[in-house]
Amino acid sequence: MSDELILNALGQNVSATIDAGSVDALIDSIAIPAFVIDRGHVITHWNKALAKTACLPSEIMIGTNHQWRPFYGEPRPTMADLIIDGTIEGAVEHFYGGKYKPSDVLDGAYVAEDFFPDIGIEGEWLSFTAAPIRNQEGNLVGAIETLVMISDRKKAEMELIEREKRYRELSTIDSLTQLYNLRQFHLELAKELERFRRYQQGFSLCMLDLDHFKRLNDNHGHLFGDKVLEGVGKLISTYLRSVDNAYRYGGEEFVILMPQVDETKAQIGIQRICKELNDLTFETDAGEQIQITASAGLAVVSESDTDKTLLAKADEAMYEAKAKGRNRIQIWSGSETLNGESPSH
Repeated sequence: MSDELILNALGQNVSATIDAGSVDALIDSIAIPAFVIDRGHVITHWNKALAKTACLPSEIMIGTNHQWRPFYGEPRPTMADLIIDGTIEGAVEHFYGGKYKPSDVLDGAYVAEDFFPDIGIEGEWLSFTAAPIRNQEGNLVGAIETLVMISDRKKAEMELIEREKRYRELSTIDSLTQLYNLRQFHLELAKELERFRRYQQGFSLCMLDLDHFKRLNDNHGHLFGDKVLEGVGKLISTYLRSVDNAYRYGGEEFVILMPQVDETKAQIGIQRICKELNDLTFETDAGEQIQITASAGLAVVSESDTDKTLLAKADEAMYEAKAKGRNRIQIWSGSETLNGESPSH
């Protein structure tokens, strides 16, 4: 039987005298922690399950208004107290915001879940239900609150959420560079194009390719090449604006989406990345210091662009940068590319 059904049964059997002996036996027979308070917020019943769980015997709790002690480090109302005060609907949001709901089966009762750091060694998650107790005339004579330990369930839920989060990350993140992967790039590019068509929010796209990377792999091995790619990914992430996103397009190619910037501001941002890359040094196992540069192509979205045409523009500009000597940024405009410049200028 659930705690709410137990409360319901209790509510149907309580007489006008809340301290009747039959109620004592009933409360103590409940296998889950429970306590009852009267209209004056004084504890009238503190069952064996709660006494054992809280390490607070009924002898020292009954007759006091210390029902908060097992759960909080200092005095504050429990849900049972709020029911007695008649302020449950307003105050429950203040004390249990986002963690409570009205009971589905008991009128005037509330159910909540919360973490209590003061319970046990590492704290405990509790599910608790508080309900009014009324006499046969319907008058409020007290309130009862029951508690269930749900830490194991919560731990399992959190582990599941963490696994799902990790799975989502693995499906969108390139494991080597820790940038978004190609699949995620195509999804985000489609969203940016839709925003552009609907709200005229322009954006720039940059294709960035590491210069002479094949030669680096041939000379120093693929493990060193992976080390370089990892470092480049970290550098790009560091120097992006908070609204920009970077993606590993494939091999040593990267793509950067830069929302709401024109070609001039986009070029400034990419220049900063390329300049920092020029200053970055990678050390081989033999102790040799290696520096690397990149060539970048920039394209700004236009009314006629699709994902393929915009990518083709940035790609064309990037190859133009390589043809003009590498280690430079080229901007695509019209059917030709604008003259680019080295990030060191």
